[in-house]
Amino acid sequence: MTFLSRTYARWLVLATAAASAGLTGCQGGSTTGPSPDDAQTDFISGNPRNPGGRDNSEGDDAGGSTGAGGGAGAPTADDGGDGGAERAITEADIIQVHDGKLYALSQYSGLSIIDISRRDRLRLVGRYEASGIPFEMYLRDGVVYAMFSSWGQYLYNEADGSYTFEQTSRIEALDVSDPANIASIGSFNLPGSISDSRIVGDVLYAVTFEDGYCWGCSGTRNTTVTSLAVGDPAEITVVDQLTYDDEDPYGYGWQRSVSVTADRMYVAGIEWNGTDEGHSTIQVIDISDPGGDLVEGTSVEAVGQIQSRWQMDEHEGVLRVISQPGLWWNNAAKPGVQTFTVASSQELTPLGYTELTLPRPESLRSVRFDGDRAYAITAEQTDPLFTIDLSDPENPAQLGELEMPGWVYHMEPRGDRVLALGFDNAAAEGALHVSLFDVSDLANPTMLERVHFGGDWGSFAEDQDRIHKAFTILDDLGALLVPFSGWEYDENGYGCGAYRSGIQLIDFTADTLTKRGVAPARGQARRAFVHDERLFAVSDQEVGTFSIDDRDAPVATADLALATVVSNAVTTGDLVVRMSADWWTNRAQLEVVSAADPTRAEPLGRLDLSTLTSESQGDCYGSGLAEARVFTHGQHAYLLWPTYTDWTKTNLAVIDLTNPAAPRIASQRELPFSSNALYAGGYYGAVLQAGDAVVQAGSTLVLRNANDTYYYYDDVYYEGSSGTGAPKPSEASLEIIDLSNPSSPAHRTVALPEGAGHTALLIDGTTVLTSHWVPLPDDPSRARFYLDRIDVADPSAPVVRTPVNVPGSLLAFDGASRRALTVDYETVEFAAADYAACYGVFAEARFEPTNQESWEGPGVCTGTRRTLKLLDVGDTTARLRDESSLPDNRRIAQVLAGDDRVFMYTAGNYIVADSDRESSTGILVASGLEAGSIDVATQPLEDLDYGWPILADDARLVIASYNPPSIAVLDAADLDELTYETKGELSSYTHRVTISGDRALCSLGHYGLEIVDLGD
Repeated sequence: MTFLSRTYARWLVLATAAASAGLTGCQGGSTTGPSPDDAQTDFISGNPRNPGGRDNSEGDDAGGSTGAGGGAGAPTADDGGDGGAERAITEADIIQVHDGKLYALSQYSGLSIIDISRRDRLRLVGRYEASGIPFEMYLRDGVVYAMFSSWGQYLYNEADGSYTFEQTSRIEALDVSDPANIASIGSFNLPGSISDSRIVGDVLYAVTFEDGYCWGCSGTRNTTVTSLAVGDPAEITVVDQLTYDDEDPYGYGWQRSVSVTADRMYVAGIEWNGTDEGHSTIQVIDISDPGGDLVEGTSVEAVGQIQSRWQMDEHEGVLRVISQPGLWWNNAAKPGVQTFTVASSQELTPLGYTELTLPRPESLRSVRFDGDRAYAITAEQTDPLFTIDLSDPENPAQLGELEMPGWVYHMEPRGDRVLALGFDNAAAEGALHVSLFDVSDLANPTMLERVHFGGDWGSFAEDQDRIHKAFTILDDLGALLVPFSGWEYDENGYGCGAYRSGIQLIDFTADTLTKRGVAPARGQARRAFVHDERLFAVSDQEVGTFSIDDRDAPVATADLALATVVSNAVTTGDLVVRMSADWWTNRAQLEVVSAADPTRAEPLGRLDLSTLTSESQGDCYGSGLAEARVFTHGQHAYLLWPTYTDWTKTNLAVIDLTNPAAPRIASQRELPFSSNALYAGGYYGAVLQAGDAVVQAGSTLVLRNANDTYYYYDDVYYEGSSGTGAPKPSEASLEIIDLSNPSSPAHRTVALPEGAGHTALLIDGTTVLTSHWVPLPDDPSRARFYLDRIDVADPSAPVVRTPVNVPGSLLAFDGASRRALTVDYETVEFAAADYAACYGVFAEARFEPTNQESWEGPGVCTGTRRTLKLLDVGDTTARLRDESSLPDNRRIAQVLAGDDRVFMYTAGNYIVADSDRESSTGILVASGLEAGSIDVATQPLEDLDYGWPILADDARLVIASYNPPSIAVLDAADLDELTYETKGELSSYTHRVTISGDRALCSLGHYGLEIVDLGD
């Protein structure tokens, strides 16, 4: 926790006085004449949007608005190596099935253990969440060895008391003998990101790759192999480690591919030496020691690039390699087949080489070895399959060729048949396919059958090194299970469509393939298996089971959420309403959970919202619902969302939460105003504003509807301005929605006064407040600002009060004291020696060089000076009580208003900053509504470069950071002693936070909802 004295904190404000010397105001600041109680006070401000005074931070954030396997259906746990001469080789996976339990790794929720011992009943019995991204796992003797990439942690340096953030991979050894109490019994950091792993006997081998860019990683690209002894769960230890520097000076390489035998590992990956003749180095590592000692072996050069494990294979003392020189843009070089005699890990001798003959220049797409045979796929628009005879490894022979549309991604040899997965975007039946090949005659391979599926665009969840784990072949059932995701276009002519995700069922025999039905999945489908006569579909979000008695129409029998998508969460009483949408199915839904347990994956009740948009032509299945604005009152939730095909309309739905287990749609209607009204005030450059586009007063919602005129270009100045360059007037209104009768919402429009712009909305009880400004008719470089107040206590008859002239735009208002805090504007123009002299004075300025062809040399600098003003506000007049200058040399990018606290997110101008401190971010806090005089304090936030203020709550500011993801609070209850403290880390960055007491409900999208305690 950091404490800051206000005597030190005024460094931002003091900079203004120093920078003011020699400046001449070409328009005065607010001028105040006599203000008797019965006369209108006349405040005139510099117009921050006039042609001479507008800032040049176009495009900047300134503006201050808020803002496969084999016959077994499922992977089973290995019971441990036998310790014999032939050590068993085990591969990891994201699922394991053992003793009536399913162990599932989700990238969003970590490890889940699910009881599947009773058919059609899925019960979560244990969960372990971790900060990294799950990769794969092993299960041995009641211990899960879970591997994670992107594992971030802070490391403390005792020498200087500092912390550094480091990102590594990690292996967690988890005792799962009691699933309800999963315990970590060991953890091991690995450099870089995990490429692959194996368990051989009682040793776990992990291969990781550092690309030189991850946090805290080595600056040199390298590959590291680590061995861990896992024979005794109580004595898990790192045995050995080898590191190899990457010979890829251009940085095109990435994770390594691995091929493993009981005695050695072959590790290789993409490299590029800057020419079209790139190749890969295959590093050989001796792993024959049962204890895990690693012995560096020799290395051999592949003629081309190794992009997957299937391109390397050792068989009967011969290493076989198929690769193609160059990278994707160059397919002129032909693939080559290499063989090497393997005498030992230290001695590999070139044996044979054959260059494949291609019908045209094409790229190598996939390879598979099968005993003394090999199959290679190349593709451009069509896809030749080449068969290769390796029975004489000294003379590899290319025998047959089969040309076909699309291309093959992965092959599974089955004797004289090959099953293959692939892509063909030109196929009307679907972009994905499964093919069956007859290779009984290598000289004449034939395609017996091909079935298409997956929609207009399709994908598989795994890369080529792991796709075999997702391609399930059930010989006993004569069935293939293929997890997929795909996009299908609608036929409505609007270019809309939807993602589909699920398990495609395909029947197969030795000579036929028959496309059957799809078992849908929520989330991207990743694995499928059959257990106890049920098909299991596993995604990162859900486990679902299906009866496949009728394979054309799988019937859902049970499901269990592993994670939930939360785009927004709001509280009402003892309930939390979560908005959720599945990217893979576009199924927007509303979930209701108890406020006592708001993060639970399984809600009390769920409402499918697809009916809200089913009648909306071209609305892309209600994709806007995922980002709907959500409000609650009593036992109802209110949803507002845009119609993407018609931005002149806004959608409204009222949800009845009386029965949390069965929420229902009480009403819905289309509102006749632009969806722009859902979002915060327009961008007005130097104009600062606080508030929101939508405010709530009980069962009434009020929206700001304005045709904001952005002024990035000169054509926004209209001809009727007598050549003065005045901006177009802004038409604006308040859209008032009365929801006191949930089954029949009422809408009323109240026009706001015409002006050059209108700021975002504030709410004080039932009074809605905004401000607007009007350029002076004879001098558009100056303007009058007005405070607008509309009472919506009776939304059917809102009371519009007389606009009150105030100095500048509204930042905060307190109805009890009838005081307002505004920010006033003065345009300042002066001669500057160069652009650095200009931006050294004003962080937000416009520099016009004398020499228009170059920015070098002298010119005219125009900046906007801003001053806080505290006012007493009457029915028709306002009196100035106090004022305080804001620093000229700090940009103010955001303003948030709390309870008698206004928080301004500031930053220096990086163009002319002489130090990190001058360009670093900070928070300026202003108060005075209650005390009657302005008080200011500041908090430098050097560590906020990766974060952003997200909301103000009473006297505290909540700040969200994304590196690492976390929530921090600036407590401004005592301006003499501001405190800044990180309250908790998150699984992912949050852009929406709701405060409930001392809890922050953080919506993390696919990572669900997480709670951070904001208390002391």
